[in-house]
Amino acid sequence: MKKIITILAVSAAIISCGNKENKSKAIAEDMCNCFNGIKDSLPKEAIAIFDKAATATSAKTTYETEMKILTPEALQKTMSALISTSKPGSPISSCLADIDKKYKTVGGEEKEMTQKMVEALKGNTKCNIMQTLMRMQLEKMK
Repeated sequence: MKKIITILAVSAAIISCGNKENKSKAIAEDMCNCFNGIKDSLPKEAIAIFDKAATATSAKTTYETEMKILTPEALQKTMSALISTSKPGSPISSCLADIDKKYKTVGGEEKEMTQKMVEALKGNTKCNIMQTLMRMQLEKMK
C-alpha cells in the first residue's frame, strides 16, 4: 500500500505551474482514467469502500475500517490489484508515464500538488479510487 501512495504522491507532483486550474483538472482526470484500469480487478465490495472513503471526513479511517470487514478472499483480491499498480511496467505505471510525457510536467511541493489533485477531483464520482488514495496521502502528510 505504501508503494501505491508513493506513486500517487509522485504523480501528484507532476502538475506544472502554467494555467494551473485547467491543467490540474486535465491531469487529474487522465490519472483517474489510469487508476480506473484496476476496477475490473476489484471486488464490488472494495469499490464500495473506495466510494465511501472518497467523501468521508477521514478517507484513511474509513478505508482502514471498511477493509477490515472484507472477506479474506475479497481483501486478497483487492490488495493484489492495488499492489499490481506499483509494479514497473504495469498498465498504471505506463499510463502515468504517458501522462508525464503528454503534459511535459514539472514537479512541485508534494503536499500542495496532492491537494490540487484532490481539489480537481472533487465531485467526480468516477474517480473515487484515486480520490481516496490521494486523500489518504494528504492525511498522512498532516
